Amino acid sequence: MHALLINPWIYDFKCHDFWIKPHGLLRIATILKNNGFSVDLIDCMDRYSPEMKNYKVKDDEYGKGKYYYEEIAKPDIYEKIPRKYKRYGMPVTIFKDKIEKTQKPDIILVTSSMTYNYEGVFLAIDILKEKFERIKILLGGIYATLCTEHAKKNSKANLVWKGPVDNTFFRVLKQYTGKEISCEENLNEIIPDYSFYNNTPYAAVRLTYGCPFNCTYCAIKNFYDGYYQRVKENVSNELKKYYEADIFDIAFYDDALLYKNHYIKSILKEIIKQNYKFRFHTPNGLHASYIDEEMAKLLKNSGFVDLRVSLETSDYELQKKTGGKVTEETFKTALQNLQNAGFERKDIGVYILAGLPGQTFESVLKDVYYLMDKKIKIKLANYSPIPGTVDFLKIKPEIKAHLIAEPLKQNELYFLTLNTDFGWEENEKIKILINEYNNTL
Repeated sequence: MHALLINPWIYDFKCHDFWIKPHGLLRIATILKNNGFSVDLIDCMDRYSPEMKNYKVKDDEYGKGKYYYEEIAKPDIYEKIPRKYKRYGMPVTIFKDKIEKTQKPDIILVTSSMTYNYEGVFLAIDILKEKFERIKILLGGIYATLCTEHAKKNSKANLVWKGPVDNTFFRVLKQYTGKEISCEENLNEIIPDYSFYNNTPYAAVRLTYGCPFNCTYCAIKNFYDGYYQRVKENVSNELKKYYEADIFDIAFYDDALLYKNHYIKSILKEIIKQNYKFRFHTPNGLHASYIDEEMAKLLKNSGFVDLRVSLETSDYELQKKTGGKVTEETFKTALQNLQNAGFERKDIGVYILAGLPGQTFESVLKDVYYLMDKKIKIKLANYSPIPGTVDFLKIKPEIKAHLIAEPLKQNELYFLTLNTDFGWEENEKIKILINEYNNTL
């Protein structure tokens, strides 16, 4: 049996490669291969694909970089957004050429990213349907899970899978392939198959799944119920595999990497013992409450660079309402511990959210000044109105109905055109202020 796996393009106003890989799809590839499938992957977002050598843009020192893009016409609903609209990823001609060269599949699996990026999914499925008319296509991922009915109605996929990949998924897959697919190992322990990427300098890694917190703006509970920390030996084996393949930049995409920090401490101690020279990155942000003195020293000595720490807001009343992960005292202590461990202020970026339901321009401005006073790099994250979150329920019913009917309207920049508390002009003022300040560090 032959399976074809697809990671589609991203349509958006902005998109940057922050060590992104289709982690779930790569884990599925491992399981399928273990069950005798041959597997092909076409990753439209692979900047290091041999076919992209003439389109590749410059990386930074840690392997991040800009995607190749082609400017396209904006959907009508985006007319008020004063930005160019783009299709990020490999040219369509390269995708079609790779489709022509691939072995005819018995099953096609397509993943999806953010809800408002579905146009790339639709384009991929249209091309696949034209080439492989009789082959069943299964669609999963973020968009498929959070906007399931929209996907069922519009994507042309034969099956839309909602939620995480589990044993039920593979039982359903058997109905389409006729082949028994088993996984004796805990699915959470499956290591992604990076053999499809011959030139990538980085890997995306998960040490944990799920999250013990209940942040009102986050949809993680739709993908994983509970919280799981992987077997340490398996983590060590995975990291060793990347190190031996000369992959030294590792991005942790855990939602609660430091929770019960004795777990991560033990792993970092082993990394230090092995004398690995990784560069670790935390694009999802670290929980300040768990950065004690020992934790900070381990982060520094094991190779963490350009840290990201989550604050969300310095309004601690709003902090309590949205999740209550950090207090003013624990945040201050975390910053002090990191600096004492050897991290410079310019090496610590702190996330603040802008545009939460009920959050005003004055509130966001206060957050900016709060971090300026601490001489810390500021990272602005705009709120996206995502179904399946508590905050989504707070949105006015008439607006919420439009957001559900058309996922493109869940784009953070489009939401700025609707948000009367924090709109486009307010956001631009904040961005300019932050950029000018960050450039002084």
